[in-house]
Amino acid sequence: MALNLSSYSAVQNNTFVRIDVPGYQVLRFSDYHKEYSINSESYDNLGNLLSITNTSSELRASPEQVTLAISGISTPSVSTILGTKLKGSDVQIYRALFDPTTGALLSVSSNPTIKFRGVVSNFSIEDELLEGAQEGTVQLVLECSSVVELLTNKVVGRRTNPIDQKALFPGDTSFDRVPALAKSNFNFGAPQ
Repeated sequence: MALNLSSYSAVQNNTFVRIDVPGYQVLRFSDYHKEYSINSESYDNLGNLLSITNTSSELRASPEQVTLAISGISTPSVSTILGTKLKGSDVQIYRALFDPTTGALLSVSSNPTIKFRGVVSNFSIEDELLEGAQEGTVQLVLECSSVVELLTNKVVGRRTNPIDQKALFPGDTSFDRVPALAKSNFNFGAPQ
């Protein structure tokens, strides 16, 4: 279903990020200029302190990575970040369309919509100290992999040997001859 925005003279695009950190809490923040609620959840405004790499718009789901960078991290927050299990946390990124003159959410179908769904695959903390000024900046960079990328990297199947078969099905002897058969030569279709 196509999104019809022809009746609007201008549209403001904002991004809302939801990260569910296991054993800690759900983090919600956006690049919107004020705090805003979506789906009864309040998102803190980070404004220009949040940057997100571009994503591609495709008809099919494809493997993709997104990098989130949050600037202005306070020094006590760094120890909190390092103490949580941020890697593997679920990430959802929503795109919301607003009327720039009124600041109201546009009443079009699927607004806001999910732009990205995945997990935090890696993170880094970048610290830049300005020499002589005794000031510095700390930035948290999150590398997120999409659900599709996780599925394409997943190794499926199992080993066909007697040890693994007995681990799954104790007492089953159907794979006991596999080691002997593995070294055999079969000439399928050859005359007997």
